[in-house]
Amino acid sequence: MTNKEDTTVKATATSVRLIEVLLEHNGATITELDDQVAFSKSTIHNHLDTLKQLGFVIRDNWTYRVSLRFLQIGGITRNRHPLYRASATEVRQLSTASRLVASLVVVERKTGICLCTAAREKADEPPIEMGDTLPLHCTAPGKALLAAMSPEDVDAIIDQNGLSEYTGNTLTSRSDLDEELQDIRSRGIAFDREEWQEDVRGIAAVIDDSQSQLGAISVVSSADTMSGKRFQQDIPGLVISSANRIQKRIRSQ
Repeated sequence: MTNKEDTTVKATATSVRLIEVLLEHNGATITELDDQVAFSKSTIHNHLDTLKQLGFVIRDNWTYRVSLRFLQIGGITRNRHPLYRASATEVRQLSTASRLVASLVVVERKTGICLCTAAREKADEPPIEMGDTLPLHCTAPGKALLAAMSPEDVDAIIDQNGLSEYTGNTLTSRSDLDEELQDIRSRGIAFDREEWQEDVRGIAAVIDDSQSQLGAISVVSSADTMSGKRFQQDIPGLVISSANRIQKRIRSQ
């Protein structure tokens, strides 16, 4: 790599890091950024000024914030995703039928990304929102996706991410996870039994078609709302039916 290429890569990494800090703190001044990153104030100023000229950052008095241009870019990217185009209507219909928060999750960079959500009634703090990242080994959509992957791909994901414990129910043993994934392949449905968040349960089915990227459609709710027969039979039936309809739609395109 030449010095020019190395400088370009470092410059890009610097800009991205500043954007991340602005997001983490909901905006910051140059002085506040100077306390958070290992760059000089002049470097921070130059990068922010460039980002502002390009429309990625706005300045409110002395505070810099991430602009809504990222929303535009994210929206365009999502709308062009083939799984979103095939699944968005079904996600909304699943939410209506189940009266729960429904979502579509895909894998990018070895982590789960929520591509869209739908809720029959707006929750004050929904368990999952569009754009959220989520671990694969302890969420219903994540486990549904892992169960549909090759052993080599599962190994690569676990090697990178590990099996972090989020609650007392999280599967942190590889052998336990492998057994769970085999059960998911047999059942065609994945459950999150308060493994990621306390008092939150989830159900998911994979959208697996050779013509498209893997995805998972899921519902999530409080343990009180989703229990007993509703958790074990009723909602799983709705989720599996939704996944089947999406796969049929993809094949017919």
